[in-house]
Amino acid sequence: MTSSPDETAPLLDIRGLHYRYAGASADALADLDLQVHEGELVAVVGANGSGKSTLARLLGGLEKPTAARLARACGHDLLADDGRIAARRDVGVLFQNPENQLVAQCVEDDVAFGLENLAWPPADIRRRVDEMLARFGLEELHLREPHMLSGGQKQRTALAGVIAVPRRVLVLDEPTAMLDPAGRDEVLAAVRELHGEGLAVVYVTQEMDEAVGADRVVALERGTEAYAGDADGLFADVALVRRLGLGLPAAGELALALAERGRGLRGLPLTMDALLEALGGAP
Repeated sequence: MTSSPDETAPLLDIRGLHYRYAGASADALADLDLQVHEGELVAVVGANGSGKSTLARLLGGLEKPTAARLARACGHDLLADDGRIAARRDVGVLFQNPENQLVAQCVEDDVAFGLENLAWPPADIRRRVDEMLARFGLEELHLREPHMLSGGQKQRTALAGVIAVPRRVLVLDEPTAMLDPAGRDEVLAAVRELHGEGLAVVYVTQEMDEAVGADRVVALERGTEAYAGDADGLFADVALVRRLGLGLPAAGELALALAERGRGLRGLPLTMDALLEALGGAP
């Protein structure tokens, strides 16, 4: 009798993960645990050099852990070469610079690139590409050369190419870092839609406003976990936030500035809507 897969098992199951770059004297990641279940949005935050991007590459099967008690992505063993190759099919990774992931002469060819490498039938590729172009608002740009796109359009094209291959997990490594506000809004809207449809998302960011809506936040400090829990718990510990060099969401920073001027508020609002509500109810 064969056993059925455990639907409650995490899609990403990392325990005791270590990673050290060649020639380095210390681990970039040390004894790190991370579990991500289906449908979860987990934000990973930390200062530069804390190990965020290294973790993103490991989760996507793009690097081999130096050591781990367990390292599995969608059931694939990340400690094994064939496991990492298989993980790349289920875990899509989007990096902060879209130009590093745009490889074709026009938008629709870029979206089709991964499917062609997987030898999908041409008719299926055409249907999937058309679906992705419509989903990410790229229909009118389908023949545009990538270098002619705006930053937001480039990142949406790169995201469409990643998602064209059906995924179970999406890992985003600071996907809005190089974008203007309009491009940032475009990408965040696309990510929210994908997560709303049940895709598990690991969202690496240094923008604290982007971490507020996550189901969980994991804060890294020199490659180790400094905090894991909800956003309210992290930002309520202002001393920890300052120590980690994170800052607060804009609404929280404004609330602290108001408190210094004698306009104290109950709690710490993390969104502008919450701040306006608190101000309306404040004496």
